[in-house]
Order: sequence, then C-alpha cells, then structure tokens
Amino acid sequence: MRDSAWIGIDFGTSGCRICAIDLSGNIIAQTKQNLPAAPPPYPSPKQQSYYLFEALTDLVKQIPEFAIDSISIDATSGSAMLCDPQGNPLSEMLMYNDQPASLASEKIAEKAPINSAAHSPSSGLAKLLYFQLTLALPEKYYLLHQADWLAIQLGATPGMTDYNNALKSGFDVVANHWPSWLKSITPMSVLPTVVAPGTVIGKLSEAVMLELGIKQSVPPLIKAGTTDSLAAFIAAGANRVGEGVTSLGSTLVLKLICKTPVFDAQTGVYSHKLGNRWLCGGASNTGGAVLRHFFTDEQLITLSQKIDLKQSPPVYYPLLKPGERFPIADPNYPPQMLPRSAEDHLFLHGLLAGIASIEKTGYQYLQQLSATPLTSIRSVGGGAKNPVWTQLRQSLLQVPFESVEQTEATYGSALLARDGLTLFQ
Repeated sequence: MRDSAWIGIDFGTSGCRICAIDLSGNIIAQTKQNLPAAPPPYPSPKQQSYYLFEALTDLVKQIPEFAIDSISIDATSGSAMLCDPQGNPLSEMLMYNDQPASLASEKIAEKAPINSAAHSPSSGLAKLLYFQLTLALPEKYYLLHQADWLAIQLGATPGMTDYNNALKSGFDVVANHWPSWLKSITPMSVLPTVVAPGTVIGKLSEAVMLELGIKQSVPPLIKAGTTDSLAAFIAAGANRVGEGVTSLGSTLVLKLICKTPVFDAQTGVYSHKLGNRWLCGGASNTGGAVLRHFFTDEQLITLSQKIDLKQSPPVYYPLLKPGERFPIADPNYPPQMLPRSAEDHLFLHGLLAGIASIEKTGYQYLQQLSATPLTSIRSVGGGAKNPVWTQLRQSLLQVPFESVEQTEATYGSALLARDGLTLFQ
C-alpha cells in the first residue's frame, strides 16, 4: 500500500504552480511552469491545457512512491469562455481583466440587484453576454470559468463549476441558485451546474493517466476548485469566525470569517461562501503598487529601517489615481499624498501608515456590517514580510497577529483536494 497524496493546482497570470501534500499536510513535491512573458495575448485555452500537463507530468515524476487520491484546481476569478457539451472550446478565454463587454454590462445593470457581483464589465456574466453578441453559437453550450476548463482537460464533467467562481457570473450564493432575473438576459441552459468547492466532479481517464505517467489502479478524483484568492485564504489557515486575513499585495484585500453574508455596495463589501462560513471582505485600490511606484524593493527595505515608529507620520490616503473601491466605494475618491516629506523615509512612513489606517477602517466596517468582532489577523502577500510595517499595523489594529506557514494558493487547493470544506463547518 502506497501512502496517499493530494494535488493542488494554481493557474494564474504568470504560470501554473502545483504542489502535492501528504496526510499530515506536508509538501512532498512542487513545481512551476512559467507562461510566456508579455506581450499579450494570454495563452489560448488549448495552450493553457498544454502548460497544465507539462507541469503535472513533472510533479508526478517526483512522487512515484505515492498514490494520488484527488486533484483540485484554482484559477483567476472572472476569467471565462464557452464550450460545447463535450468540452470542446467555442471561444477564446477572456481573462479577469478583459473588459470588451461595455454593452453587456449596461444590460446587466438594468436587471441585476445593486449588490450583485456580476455588475462589473469584467465579470463572467458580462463576458457570456459578449460571446453571445459576437459569436455564432450552437443550440447547446456552457459558460466555463478558467478553473472549470482546466478541470475538464483532466476528465471533469463539462457544465459544472463551483460557487466561488460562479459568484461574478451572477450566481446567488445566499439562495444557492441562479437567480430568476438572469432569464431576461441569457438562456438559463448555458449556465453550469454549481457545486461546493471540494465536490467530486470527475476522475482522471486512462488516457490522461497514461499521458501524465500516473501508475495506479484507482484513478485520482477531480474535485471542484475555487478562485485564486479563496485558495490563498484557505492556505493561510484561518477557519474560525472572527479570524481575518489581510493580503498586502499590489492592492490591499481584507477578509473576515463571519456566520452570515454581507453585501454593501456603498462600502464595497461583498461575501464569499466557504462551507457553513462566510468571508465578508473588500479590496482597496491602495497597496503595494503605490509603494513600488515610488520605491524599489531594496529602497523599501533600507528606508523602512530608518523609520522611527514613535514619531507621528504625515497623514496620507495612498492611491495612484482617483478612485477607491473599499472601504469607500467612490470612483472619484482623490489620492492624498501631499505635501511630500523632504526625506524619503518620512514619506514612506506616511504611506505605510496610510495603508494601515485604511486597513483599520476596513476591518471596522466589516465588523459593524457583519456583527462579528475581529479576533486575530493573518497577513499574506509581499508586504507581510516587512517587520516595521507589521509593527506599525499591530500598534494600530490592536488584535493578535497569527503566524502563517503557507500562503500559496496551490497549497490551499491541495487542502481543498484533501479536506473539501470540512474545516469550515
């Protein structure tokens, strides 16, 4: 009897990352397949399948002594395409940041409730309507998200998705069904069946196992995945009500585990579902992209060391251009980074403190709207590695900061393959 392994796949904007874990959660193998660098376009659906198989083949070679139990895939949220009932592509994949669908988004705005995540011109639903307007389509076809397409390549049933990916395509995660207002803008038959992340949606075929070099009598299961941000959240280890996760990447993203969902258009708060828990959160336009606009990574390290946290920093609202999403939803909200301090380390102090202040305000809104006290914070993303910024944030937020061992989305997908959503019951 061979020990079991569970595989998580994270297919993102720059590459395909894969890891395998054992029963104890230890990483036993990992690999990465880089995608071609800019310029665009992003690889086609068929090319994405090629890179997926290249990376998986490499990983399988690393674990010949393990039997693969199941596989789960996360990918970019809001990326969508169409396929026929057999899983053959009927369109290119429009990525999460593609917005060719202004007319479609206007149509959605007329029908969708104000708090629906489908309103954005980059939403999965906007892309579906764009395809319907521009392509000659057969009678039967399905909307797919990127994670759905990749799962089909391994043997998953076409026409299935998870409720995290389906959120931006108009799925009502509270009522757990496609809402009736969709009937007026699209045939309901093209919308996929929606299941919980971690649900079995297929198994690897003999042909796929042969191509990947998997030698075992029982085929690995394919389990429904999630979005990249949700997989990273799962990896961080937060699973109890009141625990928050702050992502200090290019943007500032906050998530708080709650018992009930919250949707509030005025503050940019929305909710994702994970088992019997809800993640209420929001994404600000502030974050690391502002810092990197003014300083290199090396400068951020050296200037941070010069900051005296006993001094009062200048008061800033760091944005690169007008417009904010959370905790203020205002497309014209102005940046505030003047006057600029004469010394760079004082200017950086103001930027770091400004982002931390936005984080504090964001968590205050999340707590008020969800009636859920914040009990702890886990920090992920590049900014979490800055000890001075961490100390500044801790003094401002006044809650315990928990250590984080894993932050990669691929690890979260591996946990999803192993546990489903049992940790969120």
